[in-house]
Amino acid sequence: MTELRGQRAVITGGARGIGFGIAEELLKSGVSKVSILDLGDHLHETKKTYLMTYNPEADIFYSQCDITDKQRLEKVLRQDAIQWLGSIDIFVNCAGVIDELDPARCIAINLTALINCSMIALDLMTKEKQGHGGTIVNIASVAGLEGIPCMATYCASKSGVIGFTKSVGVEPVFDLTGVKMMAICPGATETDMYKQSVKISYSFPALSPIIDQLLQSMPLQPPTAVGKAVVQTIIGGKKGSVWISANDCVTEVQYDSMKFL
Repeated sequence: MTELRGQRAVITGGARGIGFGIAEELLKSGVSKVSILDLGDHLHETKKTYLMTYNPEADIFYSQCDITDKQRLEKVLRQDAIQWLGSIDIFVNCAGVIDELDPARCIAINLTALINCSMIALDLMTKEKQGHGGTIVNIASVAGLEGIPCMATYCASKSGVIGFTKSVGVEPVFDLTGVKMMAICPGATETDMYKQSVKISYSFPALSPIIDQLLQSMPLQPPTAVGKAVVQTIIGGKKGSVWISANDCVTEVQYDSMKFL
């Protein structure tokens, strides 16, 4: 499958979990260069070698970056990523955290940093300037669509991602920039973050047994299922669309047409 042959991608949170699964599927689809941003030294040579098996001719770059540090983020994207990639065709916002004990941290990583990443990416990709358009995919969550009582801050952050995506993904912005923005809402996915979510302190601890039982009963999809959803939406998804990736199925969330634009 080489639908994305020769394209160049940036993935935040791409060294593990869902982000790593997205990197796998993008490389399988022919992406020629991938720049991965993550905390710590998570993309060690073993992981990089594994990714290269999907596209031996691809170039993979890694930047240690706290995306809540806007000054560092600006440098990594505007200087390092552009130096490595030349230009950006695909930008995937995947970095995320569950932290009900520190709402400010949860919002800073899941929403504020995602907005900052998106606006920098738009500036680099826009056809108004040196760019030639492209696609931004924001990884939200089904929790942002329905809500989970014990994970209120996480749900709020992911709901914000969906609202941001729908706002920037409108026709006038696309006409101006040539950049298509969409969101994918993964369901239960087999990652370390998901496993840790059943052990964290919740917004309402008294309800935690109910939520623990719910989370443990959900069938888990592999991270590559979300990666396949990313590839599918890049190729065929319409701007501003929101998708659910759950149980290895991808379905579009249906909304009423925009009333304001």
